[in-house]
Amino acid sequence: MDDSRAMRRAHQACEPCRRKKSKCPGERPICSYCQRLGQQCIYSAAEADSSQFRHNRKIEYRMEALEGKLDRLIENLSPSTATSRPIAPSCRQAPTPQSQTISDELWNNQNQGRVQPSTDTAVTDQTLVETGQLYLTWCHNQPIALFREENFLDSLKSRDREVILAVKSLSLRFPPGTLTPQKRERLQVMAKASRRLVMDRIADGHVRLSTLQTLCLLSQLDFVDGNVVQAGLNLSMASHLVYSLPPRTSLGDVTECNYCTQGIMTLQNIHGPLTSLSAPAHVAIPSQSERTSPMLASRVAGQQAQDSTLPNELAQKNQPGSIIVAYAAELTDAWRMARAYAASYVSSDAPPPWNPDSDYSSVMLRHLEVDCKVPLKYRFAANDFAGHDIETLQSQRSYWGPWLFLQIMYAAIPCLLNHPFLLSMRLRNFRYTMPQSFIQQSFDQITRHAGWIIYFLDQLEKKDFQASDPVLAHCVAIVATIHLQHSFVKEYTLRDKAQAGFETCMRFLQRMGSVWPSVSLMAQNLRKLQESIVFVPSPRPESAENEDNQESWSIDAQLLWDILIYEKAGCEGAARDCSIFEDALTAGPENRRQDVAEFDLVGSAGIFGHKTAPKEVPVYAPDEDTSPTQRSNTRATRALTETAGFNEDRAYERFVGLNEQDALFLQPNDFGRAIDNWFNFDLV
Repeated sequence: MDDSRAMRRAHQACEPCRRKKSKCPGERPICSYCQRLGQQCIYSAAEADSSQFRHNRKIEYRMEALEGKLDRLIENLSPSTATSRPIAPSCRQAPTPQSQTISDELWNNQNQGRVQPSTDTAVTDQTLVETGQLYLTWCHNQPIALFREENFLDSLKSRDREVILAVKSLSLRFPPGTLTPQKRERLQVMAKASRRLVMDRIADGHVRLSTLQTLCLLSQLDFVDGNVVQAGLNLSMASHLVYSLPPRTSLGDVTECNYCTQGIMTLQNIHGPLTSLSAPAHVAIPSQSERTSPMLASRVAGQQAQDSTLPNELAQKNQPGSIIVAYAAELTDAWRMARAYAASYVSSDAPPPWNPDSDYSSVMLRHLEVDCKVPLKYRFAANDFAGHDIETLQSQRSYWGPWLFLQIMYAAIPCLLNHPFLLSMRLRNFRYTMPQSFIQQSFDQITRHAGWIIYFLDQLEKKDFQASDPVLAHCVAIVATIHLQHSFVKEYTLRDKAQAGFETCMRFLQRMGSVWPSVSLMAQNLRKLQESIVFVPSPRPESAENEDNQESWSIDAQLLWDILIYEKAGCEGAARDCSIFEDALTAGPENRRQDVAEFDLVGSAGIFGHKTAPKEVPVYAPDEDTSPTQRSNTRATRALTETAGFNEDRAYERFVGLNEQDALFLQPNDFGRAIDNWFNFDLV
């Protein structure tokens, strides 16, 4: 091709085609190539003379040569074609802000073609404001904070694409009742695109604060969708990246980095992998501060100290829930220990629960330590939850969300620790008589704290306030199993209250199940557990005439145990999640421990029916004045049961605010009067 022909073709091409080195059709005023791409088509003016044209053409040749060199440089620096890794980060010079910006731009240009989201994942300006408002309303501080609340809506548009996709996939499930199968499928596509982008960043060595924030969001999404292993993998990567930060450094915004660090620890406690599952139950469970690196612990401690120095009026005006989230995060440390307690296999030499070296004692100690640190202004007595209308509660969800989290999780931990099923596992090899005080204490713990949880559920239902934190669903499921056990006792008051409490729990789970699939499966597993209860006839017919004869019921013990384990409770059939593995799994012999509970669990009030519990346990001295209900019964066993039921009624009435004038002061013969006085002040 001669030089004149080349000049004519270059002269005929439009400016966009010349910049992209594309063959331009040359139509005017708009070429077909630009019209198809929807871009502006511009033709340069005619050249004044040939010398000016030759000068311009020379500049173009030089630019083309420079672009070719840059292309080869980018190709050589690409991780996919590099034959060796660069020197360690600690040994190379820290990049300047300008070089870091150029590097990030090159990475973004390289990765534009890696992920081609469909139109469903396209982020538009019209939906960003709605997405941000939904996130702040339903997800912020529930249970973790990742972003600055005051400028989140303004900064959302400028955040990395993987963060925006993860935020959309999480927040567009709300408001409750709007999640359809088609919408859920689109949200899963968004989450998948976000996961691919963040994994590309990690693989290419371009980790930002947005990478950690995205991993936290994806971990929440994966767990509630039943992908427990994937959720744990996301958290493990985020934890490793935070551990790898040099001392006294932060990624991006310092405040958001502190939020993210605290959020990673909180999620690890709530649903992260348990490293002590195979450890014997008699080994004391370490707390979070004992097992994390000093660097991460100092980061969280520094954030808590910073929050504690904020003026109250500033915190209430800008971020009313920023401080209470720090205390809720510390409570999750006791929750993680309780999770390990519920999932641990009990060895034959495990000490009884009242032993100071037992796992029961270590969890209870940590629970009380957290109780000592929570200020009075965040406790029940200082917050009139029942006195606020739904508009006030909904507009301040960033405070009332973590406040409810604090109350319900605080009450759920003693319910899990004193669950009759888990206690019976730890008493399987105990060959002595169970202490009378421990029997009374464990029953008082589960009835008292379960009463508080039912009270909060009734308030939520009465005010039509929808809780959005999925971990609260498992707290409710734990209480539901206790009520299911007590639904078959002979004592009418306890039985009727347990049946009503079980249905209250089921209604709460069904409402939350419209947002989180794992909660819906949790409710199905509880119904399956309820259907597994069958009456077992007595093997000796003549014993039916004996009034000491107790009705016997059987239950699917393995399913009950799985429901008490958070990682399994939200999976189909309460089975372990294996969705991440592609190859077929070779299953070994099934080992379902149907004899884990050595007493008739169903129909027993607490752990009174255990074989090591004494059959006659009088609560009061013979000459002490007791309640009319107790005086009408002469047998000590029935007296104990009805005494517990009577005191549960008294406590329940005080919880729901139905106490009359004569119930404002406890009588000297009321069981647990000292604990009641303490409970009014120290309940979280």
